[in-house]
Amino acid sequence: MKRLFLFVFLGCAVGLCAFASKTPIQEHVLLYSSVDQHGDSLTLSGKVCIPSDKPAKGIMLIPHYTISSNDEAPSNKLTTDAKYFQDDYVLLLPDFIGYGVTRERVHPYLHGELTARNCVDMYMSALPMLDSMALNIPLDSIYVFGFSQGGATALWTLKLIEEEYADKIHVIKCFAGGGPYDVAATYDHALATNYVFLPLVIPMLVLGTDAAYDLNLNRSDFFTPKMEKAYKKYIEDKKHGITSIYFSLPNHKVSHWLTKQAMDKSCPQTQKLYEGLVRSSLVYDTKCPSWTPQAPIYVFHSTKDNVVTIQCAEHLRRCYPDLPNITYDFGDYGSHMKASYIFYRRVRDMLE
Repeated sequence: MKRLFLFVFLGCAVGLCAFASKTPIQEHVLLYSSVDQHGDSLTLSGKVCIPSDKPAKGIMLIPHYTISSNDEAPSNKLTTDAKYFQDDYVLLLPDFIGYGVTRERVHPYLHGELTARNCVDMYMSALPMLDSMALNIPLDSIYVFGFSQGGATALWTLKLIEEEYADKIHVIKCFAGGGPYDVAATYDHALATNYVFLPLVIPMLVLGTDAAYDLNLNRSDFFTPKMEKAYKKYIEDKKHGITSIYFSLPNHKVSHWLTKQAMDKSCPQTQKLYEGLVRSSLVYDTKCPSWTPQAPIYVFHSTKDNVVTIQCAEHLRRCYPDLPNITYDFGDYGSHMKASYIFYRRVRDMLE
């Protein structure tokens, strides 16, 4: 289906960021045309950041990590990962469905194929604006970068580009860190360990997968009364940030939040959910995509990751064990959060 690409300036601000920034940047909020999980057209939002007093080195497309409040959406606030590259690169930062101008919708959490489409549509939409700015950089060559949810989306985006846009977009390199490439494995790991570091991902995963594939799941089959109460109080209105929710939901036992039925994959409703999680997985256990990546890829994951199990990265390496264009960097880099900062700095150093 052909889609009309539109761009609209909602505002531009030039200022110094207090976080490790030495260069003033222009921040443009962008509205663009994309599609939802049904293939229907809709308008999405995102942010384009451009160094304002020195030449940009190139373009980086950065799908964001997991967020819970609309205030954390890139169009409203620069994400932490973006701040590591704002001095030197044009940054394309999509909000995704469920945030920004579509905040009233359910975010189809970890639906990699869809969020990749939204990423590419933003890039295509931004091209006329970037071309008009005479940036003196190749507009058809980009880096794709992401951590956590963004790491999985980065690889999904590379896959889409190489399969459908190879004649229009050249990916110089893809950087994927701490990503749930096997979404089903994250669910399996949570059930096996009865542990979830961020309880908020439970309703995001259940409701996001339900919305992504029209599964018609009943929330009461999955959420305990405590989860239902927490969802309505902290998550549904998208007014509470990740850190705030983390401290508000201190119980990390999955059984505290999920019903016994939800933890039993033999139950019909849970089977439906699990099938959706498999569909959202770039790799699933021993099942690999038919796609063979062509661009250079750097895959980073901490073996001590307490949010996204290392099994996700191991399953990815199992699918692509010998490709010379993929570098795997697995090590004891600490928790998910600690590893994220190591990843950001490591990639920044690679690009200097």
